[in-house]
Amino acid sequence: MRNNKGVSPYPLQHVQVPNLRDEIENQIVNAILAGAFARGERLVESTLADQLGVSRAPVREALAALEREGIVRSVPRRGYIVVDFTDKDIEEIYSLRLLLEIEALRRAMRRINAEDITALRQIVEELGNAITSSETPEQAIALDFSFHERICHLADHSRLYSAWNSMRMQTRLLIGLTSTTHYQYPDGSKQVHEQIVSAMVAKDLPRAEEALRLHILDAQERAMRVLRALRPEKQPE
Repeated sequence: MRNNKGVSPYPLQHVQVPNLRDEIENQIVNAILAGAFARGERLVESTLADQLGVSRAPVREALAALEREGIVRSVPRRGYIVVDFTDKDIEEIYSLRLLLEIEALRRAMRRINAEDITALRQIVEELGNAITSSETPEQAIALDFSFHERICHLADHSRLYSAWNSMRMQTRLLIGLTSTTHYQYPDGSKQVHEQIVSAMVAKDLPRAEEALRLHILDAQERAMRVLRALRPEKQPE
């Protein structure tokens, strides 16, 4: 339920840390992911500041940073609103993720060692357990991100990782803005990630790239289906 200022009563906490802006960003993102703000909903600067117990200046800075990350957008005479993804947005997010992760994979395969392989396999094993035992997809989604993040870290390319992390935030938001009744994490995801690791162990770059490409394109298609189901009146762009 939303109050008369258009803001859901999500329990934002007073912020008392040295880096106010980062903490405010985190709280706003978590509120969006928790469903406190709907797609296209206005984020009222003054109300957020009151809830967080801070002045409006760091809230404004945090919202500007979130706009750069693609989480919110600025609308003339309205202020900031939560993004509402179109098919074009989804295609751009996943196509850029694919470009970044293919390059990360290539670099990682030149540097990977036995310890790294063990860590990736552990994530895949935990992912399989989460798929079969969890009633909601959140844990599996988090482990999926951990797997891809590990590969991006192994690439040892700070700018690539920074760009990928921005795409991760937008992907998390995309999933968070859809209900779990619509979003279904794929049962075969463990096998897909196992194929990627197996190809990395064999130093078979083409096979690893193909498995990664199919995985990301499948995720893109599922995201598009979810958003279309939630707004059937809109036509694909």
